[in-house]
Amino acid sequence: MSTSKVCFRNLLLQDTVARQLSHSFSRGRIAQTYLFAGSESTGRLPSAKAFAALLQCAEPLAVDGLAADACGACESCLRIAADSHPDVTIVRPDGYEIRIDQVRALQDAAALKPGTGRWLIFILDPADRLNQSSANSLLKILEEAPSHVVFILIARETGAILPTVLSRSEIVRFASPAPSEIRSTLAEKYSLSAENAAICCSLGEGRLGHALLLAESSLPEISNSGLKYSHTDYLNTIETTSRHWQEVFAVASSLEEAMRLAALPCREFYAPLLASRKEFCRSLLMSVALPVSFPIIFADMLIDRLDSAVRAMQKSFEPLFAEAKKAYPAAVIKDLDGAISSMLNAWSGQQLEELLLCLLNWYSDTLKIACGADETLLLNLDRKEDIITLAAVDDITLLRARIELVEKSAGLLRRHVQPALVIENLITQIGGLEP
Repeated sequence: MSTSKVCFRNLLLQDTVARQLSHSFSRGRIAQTYLFAGSESTGRLPSAKAFAALLQCAEPLAVDGLAADACGACESCLRIAADSHPDVTIVRPDGYEIRIDQVRALQDAAALKPGTGRWLIFILDPADRLNQSSANSLLKILEEAPSHVVFILIARETGAILPTVLSRSEIVRFASPAPSEIRSTLAEKYSLSAENAAICCSLGEGRLGHALLLAESSLPEISNSGLKYSHTDYLNTIETTSRHWQEVFAVASSLEEAMRLAALPCREFYAPLLASRKEFCRSLLMSVALPVSFPIIFADMLIDRLDSAVRAMQKSFEPLFAEAKKAYPAAVIKDLDGAISSMLNAWSGQQLEELLLCLLNWYSDTLKIACGADETLLLNLDRKEDIITLAAVDDITLLRARIELVEKSAGLLRRHVQPALVIENLITQIGGLEP
């Protein structure tokens, strides 16, 4: 019989989480609501599915130092791995948010009895996309749900969840693995060279899930082109990324399929874009005598390129909507069009966040070297020589100020300050190496 991968023993670098949940199960102490809190790509969703598999498993095992784990081979485990178990539901945003009508549908489902398993399990991914109305509606469900219902909320941090919901949740914290742990795992699991393991870790910005996917595919070309060429390549790769997703969307055969596909860009990545963004950030920070006009020109071009990419992706859905107008009311078409537009615009905002994260990681690495830390702590170990150069030029006080600047810029973007102004101001103040 085939064996599914939805087991705690198959999770990577989250042993503490696996032990916490397996011991709760073995002691019969199952909370009604769990909050899986941690940064993206730390295994929160795989862990939620592994826990759901354990709760529903026909023959749980004690294995690999765990008090209990799903067998991975019974029908229930296999169906959870295939996202087809009738009593395990994953609730994802409809557009950018988890809407109140989704929560109301969840409420109706929670009032039923399990069909084949012991529990009704609802995984909200991510729960920090609940808006105020849907979060309040969820709280009412948590207060009234039957004892056989388990909710697993996935979020970046506890502060993103309503205090009243948080107070009812058992918190399971997901730590971000150290870069050295990620590199070791990649080298062992995929027999990668130390150099390629370092590249995967770096391009994934220290996120294990991204690094694993990179290790499973062909690595994009890593360049060392300088700012003159890297900024053009970065902007051009945004267009290439848009065309990539348009090709993905072209297979949509229904509005339902279109909705599923439109959510992909924010959940998945396009490897060439990671590489071009990384090289742009490297060359920006390594540049001396940055042209005075560069920040405003680049910021405007970046926002224009992202807007054009989103418009092109939206346009790829037009034939499907033209056909759907023959069968669906105008109000339905408008809602679905708005939801897809929201998801694609979220991708644009995500690209700006990723750019700032990349810059932040460069500066964090530089500060580590400037403070005398061991090089194994570096995220961008494959660019160690560049980081040493930066650390020799920019002193500790300046590096800390620039880290604070990048973090402040990220906060301004989250508050919807005009993106072009945020990026222009950031690049102006960074200005490359100090002369």
